[in-house]
Amino acid sequence: MKPLFFLAWTVVALATGARADYVITQTVENAGQNENITLKLKDGKCRVDATEQSSAIMDSNTGETVVLIHPQKAFIKISKEQMVAQANAMKNMLGNQADNPAGVELKPTGKQETINGYPTEEYTYDLNGVHNTVAIDKDFKNYQQLVTVLYNVQNGPGMEAFRPLALPPDKFPGLPIRTTVEVMGQKVVTTIVSVQETAINDADFAIPDGYQELQMNAAPSPASSPSPSPAGITKPSPTTQK
Repeated sequence: MKPLFFLAWTVVALATGARADYVITQTVENAGQNENITLKLKDGKCRVDATEQSSAIMDSNTGETVVLIHPQKAFIKISKEQMVAQANAMKNMLGNQADNPAGVELKPTGKQETINGYPTEEYTYDLNGVHNTVAIDKDFKNYQQLVTVLYNVQNGPGMEAFRPLALPPDKFPGLPIRTTVEVMGQKVVTTIVSVQETAINDADFAIPDGYQELQMNAAPSPASSPSPSPAGITKPSPTTQK
């Protein structure tokens, strides 16, 4: 999957952002593949570290996204216009349905499960051709702030077209610990492992010294690009807060 598609699905999967700094570790499972992902959130910026080879930095203030290719000490810039085009392509792929996220209600299934130490209750909802199942921890401390932090990543330039694919934060009665998205016969399962509220260095959102820019048509092979493949579930780390 190309970097743009990876970032598009990442934004949809987040579906949640605030002014505090957060480090979130999660796992993603997709097509039998598992991946560990770390998200860093600060002042409208989001850094996604999906592998040791690559990172993606999204700036909701400018609409620009930068993909860092670490082995080559290179980076690719993805403009606001390119992100809009990718979002529109996704909507067309899903049938360009016109559901209003504000009108969607979560339906409880009655299932309760403890996931990575978090007590959750399960809900489902359908939005623009995508079936979602979410296991929610209603007791997670300050969940409203965290859910808003992630969602606000979608409020910047270039992200507008993704908003019909994400529920507003006030729709969630707690923090989604596990989210299962079913689209076009494929399931993507994202599970939170830990959440830490901590100060993050601005340098984490900057292009490292010595990195050279690549154009999109000169992008490296998929093996060097941010992989969309998901991850397995691990034990919660000591940084998990409730």
